[in-house]
Amino acid sequence: MALLATMKVLGLVLGIFLIILIGILSEITVEMLIRFAISCKARSYGEVVQIAMGRTARVLSEICIIVNNAGVLIVYLIIMGDVMSGSVRHIGVLDQWLGHGFWDHRKLLVLVVMVVFLAPLCVLDRIDSLSMTSAALVALAVVFVVVCFAVAFIKLIEGKIEAPRMSPDFGSKMAILDLLVVIPIMTNAYVCHFNVQPIYNELEGRSPQKMNQVGRITTGLCVAIYP
Repeated sequence: MALLATMKVLGLVLGIFLIILIGILSEITVEMLIRFAISCKARSYGEVVQIAMGRTARVLSEICIIVNNAGVLIVYLIIMGDVMSGSVRHIGVLDQWLGHGFWDHRKLLVLVVMVVFLAPLCVLDRIDSLSMTSAALVALAVVFVVVCFAVAFIKLIEGKIEAPRMSPDFGSKMAILDLLVVIPIMTNAYVCHFNVQPIYNELEGRSPQKMNQVGRITTGLCVAIYP
């Protein structure tokens, strides 16, 4: 989701170029990871790290994965709270639909989302149990992109918004600092490597070629949808 902010900073041309470039580099590293994992018969990302760099590196990598996933979850919960309950800048969805009441209390909404929706999904033993959920979310993302594109195109034609900037702005110190913020967003945009091995283990008729195809399709969807 933060890729949209990077496009604002980088401009349309450089932003799209870097998104495609990072996607290609990510896919190449995923294929390298699959090849190495198969050659050393590793069944998890942690085992791959341990074989390559030792047990200490495995522990550190697993701690980093926990911290990363916890941070991503916090970000998504904040976004869900903003969308449903609103913030100081905008009205939430529930406010618009049902009016103000206890049901749009931010902390209550986040708690309900965690207990009712996220917790049951987290206790599933197999990643392929999330296939229908993932497919539905991709479909919703496509709908969101189409709606946003239509609204932006109409407003651009009507002259209510400015045309997107084609290149980054280097005219101020703040703009240069914004460019530095873009670097971690871009480098983490396609982080999925610690999920590759569990997915490969559950893949029907698994083979490196089939897993590479899965990775390419997934990366292609991300490149096409999220910018």
